[in-house]
Amino acid sequence: MSRLPVLLNVARRRGEVDALAVARDAQAAGLSGVGFADSPRLFPDPLVETTRVLTSLPDVMAGPCILSLPLQHPARAASALSTLARHFPGRLVAVVGRGESSTANEGLPSPSLKEYAAMQASLKSLLDDMGAPSLHLMGAASGPRTITATAQALGGVMVDVGVDAKAVAAAVAHARADRRDVSVWAFLRVTIATDPSVAADASASLLGSCASRMVAAPQWYGLTEELASAVADLAAAHDYRRHGHAGALRLPDSDLDARLGPAAALVRQRFIVADRTELVTERLRGLASTGIDGVILAGGLPGVLDHLTELARVARAL
Repeated sequence: MSRLPVLLNVARRRGEVDALAVARDAQAAGLSGVGFADSPRLFPDPLVETTRVLTSLPDVMAGPCILSLPLQHPARAASALSTLARHFPGRLVAVVGRGESSTANEGLPSPSLKEYAAMQASLKSLLDDMGAPSLHLMGAASGPRTITATAQALGGVMVDVGVDAKAVAAAVAHARADRRDVSVWAFLRVTIATDPSVAADASASLLGSCASRMVAAPQWYGLTEELASAVADLAAAHDYRRHGHAGALRLPDSDLDARLGPAAALVRQRFIVADRTELVTERLRGLASTGIDGVILAGGLPGVLDHLTELARVARAL
């Protein structure tokens, strides 16, 4: 079995890291490439950073992850992606989405599923008209309806449903229910952490964001009505101005433990692996048989860049 491509998604604030340096480190560690988050108030422009990396490092894959469609017309996105694909055929990995921190920080509503599906269809049609050569094009999706709509519109889905192998396998099967040729990659929040307190820190800034995925499709994640309400409160406490960074969860620790502890524990269990090397390896190995075509690792977690070589070695379990 050929090795799956594994990319590191760089979600670091402007000036915090250098894209080329991280890409070189990822390549040296044995990863396939890098992705770049799109949130103008927080991160450097993902298309510019993609261009820098693909130009400077001829053997890596790179691209925006996740390019926010609501912030730009599909024609603009198609033009940029087709141009990059033409210059770097086969090496561009482009994941588009409805926007999360990007729309929240601009005071814009997230588009409805119908609106999002229309954006995707327009993007795909424009790319086809522009004659874009080979690129890995996907749309981000977490719930069943979004997964189906994305698979139909783009033919590629990046499922963000957590780190449980059964959940990922179910999402893959759902994406391919109508089209067996749909490409499915998985977005995974994984880091090496030998200290329990470090593991807790690694998940704190992401709990609200992960919870929002469960809120959108509570039955898909098996939530009871009571637990769904607590998870919704957890999602509402996420501060997108500090998305992916310390302080993103606007709740004191005491409140989290007393009122939302069970919900937080469930979100951690479903969406985040922060543990010792051997346990992370075991979890990733379980994902190898889910039918995924590639993996994008969340690069915003504490410890990921510090343990990049070790994490890349673990990722070879895929």
